[in-house]
Amino acid sequence: MWIPHGGGTCGELVRAFDWARTPLGAPETWPSSLRTIVQVLLESRHPMFLWWGPELIQIYNDAYAPSLGHDKHPAAIGQRGRDCWAEIWPIIGPQIEGVMQRGEPTWHDNALVPMFRNGGIEEVYWTYGYSPVLDETGGVGGTLVVCTETTAHVIAMRRQALFRGLAEQASPLDTPTAVIEKAVATFGSSPEDIPFVAQFDAAGALQRATGVDGAAVAMLAEHVRRIAPLSVATRVTLDAALPVGPWPEPVREALVVPGLGGLIMFGLSSRLPFDAAYRDFLVQLMESARLAHDRSEAFAVRVAAETEIVRARDERVALIADLEAANRAKDEFLALLGHELRNSLAPIATALDLVRARSHTALSREHELIERHAGHVTRLVDDLLDVSRVARSKLELRREVVAIADVLSKATEMAGSLIEQREHHLTVDLPREPILWWGDPMRLAQVVANLLTNAARYTDRGGEIWLAAAHVPGARIEISVTDNGRGIAPELMPRIFDRFVQGERSGESSQGGLGIGLTLVKSLVELHGGTVTPYSDGVGKGSCFVVSLPVEHAVQTAVAASPVPAAHVGKRVLVVDDNVDAANLMAELLRVRGHDVEVAYDALSALEALPTFQPQVAVFDIGLPVIDGYELAHRVAAVDHTGCRLIAVTGYGQERDSARAKQAGFHRHLVKPVKIDVLLDAISEP
Repeated sequence: MWIPHGGGTCGELVRAFDWARTPLGAPETWPSSLRTIVQVLLESRHPMFLWWGPELIQIYNDAYAPSLGHDKHPAAIGQRGRDCWAEIWPIIGPQIEGVMQRGEPTWHDNALVPMFRNGGIEEVYWTYGYSPVLDETGGVGGTLVVCTETTAHVIAMRRQALFRGLAEQASPLDTPTAVIEKAVATFGSSPEDIPFVAQFDAAGALQRATGVDGAAVAMLAEHVRRIAPLSVATRVTLDAALPVGPWPEPVREALVVPGLGGLIMFGLSSRLPFDAAYRDFLVQLMESARLAHDRSEAFAVRVAAETEIVRARDERVALIADLEAANRAKDEFLALLGHELRNSLAPIATALDLVRARSHTALSREHELIERHAGHVTRLVDDLLDVSRVARSKLELRREVVAIADVLSKATEMAGSLIEQREHHLTVDLPREPILWWGDPMRLAQVVANLLTNAARYTDRGGEIWLAAAHVPGARIEISVTDNGRGIAPELMPRIFDRFVQGERSGESSQGGLGIGLTLVKSLVELHGGTVTPYSDGVGKGSCFVVSLPVEHAVQTAVAASPVPAAHVGKRVLVVDDNVDAANLMAELLRVRGHDVEVAYDALSALEALPTFQPQVAVFDIGLPVIDGYELAHRVAAVDHTGCRLIAVTGYGQERDSARAKQAGFHRHLVKPVKIDVLLDAISEP
């Protein structure tokens, strides 16, 4: 009795199917030609599909199954072709007939073949070929389909063309009104993506529309008046379905996006799933139009200013351009600096974690030195980027109820290596009763750690440092860091919190630091509504910094018990990073911790590994070549139906990077170098 072997899930379906109920009969009666092609198909990793016999009975492999969607798979196994593909039979029927009756192979590039899947007809594109399969009589026994779905590629090219068209049409020399008119007209030139578009002013009055008119326009205007104003893009269900656009199915939904002096309503295609890529496309299209509109307004203002005072205009425009360029250059430089340094630090930190995991003894002195200095560089990068965020008002606090003792413990841990290295004696004084506070514990720990680091750096070896906290009258908390070090010169005291200002340094204190630690301390404390005050009797007489913080009304009860950390259960983890050292070290470290790890050094290799490895967690670097981590996340979401958890590990650590990662579908955004415990916790999250 012949039974096909292997073939993954589809192979199991073929073996379990009652073929005796079909015109093919039981597998042991199949001709050798059918057996051979079925075995080849099931073992192939390329999407393949077979129709056999006059009734075109279907068999396909695992690589093809995702393209069917849950509406057709697995029911399509053993089904008649005409029954399975009724919606596209007018397209593919004649093609199959040419193969089955005349043995004529065909080839089609990026052909539109709409499919019923995932609950409705979808706009789907394929590059595919139909080939005759001969049976024992020499006649055509079946049709073999070798195919690749190219929907994402075709739609991406179409949308890029729309962006180019918008850039060509919306000239900054136009008036703002003309820019809006051209933008709306351009939006309507791609009805496959945007069946209709309507623009409304801030009060919800219709200004112009494309692809829709008459009573439908009145209905849309009434809908917008009910939901206006909006501050974010919002998906809405229309009051009535509209028979507009290129497809027979009516349009039932729209995305309303604020901008261009009011709101833009984009009709959503009835044949495209509204996923993150579709939403991002419409939002970015609107942003491009808004930028063109803003440029036209700026141009009009500039022309008016030139009419009134030419010389002042030239000087002002040049100054603004220089300032904007300098600010952009600074932000770009800091982002690039942080990215490059973190990318270099990541494999160092991972290698140290791997050494620690493999060793049953403490780290060697040399390893401790590497770890200490790598941590120092990491803190310098974080401080530098935090100062930039504060200056641009981009730093956000994550408040929670916290015990001050826990915060100070974290701070002493952060500064502990330098204190131990310089052989200082640290005394910590806390009251018996716990002090509770409402604020960002990580940022306060950063404040205290910076003050402790400063004290350690500017105190001669073997000095004394005191850390104290108290709840003082007036509903305030005071934290003080005192040392018997070199003190602060009177002339330096007024500028002590300015950026890049440092006291005179010599010997060991001259190593490390950028002169931004105290600047960051003052900024973070003020973000919490507090103050920081320096005290010193002069050079050689030590110094004291007192942080005073308000106690919010939210802190009146005890701190909730800390949750028990989740156990780390071994999982299938896919690591993707073009830095070979970083990828291999991370993989080895995760294997030591009990995980099953597959490594890919580019996005295409990662996509190829998905069907066979079926990872539960995927750890992606963002700066991948050709296809970056954001696009890779979109593609994984499009083909993965197992709920793979996505974690971004990157050298880019600004707020906009984290927001973009979340928008792309990542569950966590971790900044290099990542502490192993943080990575393990992220992997173990449900």
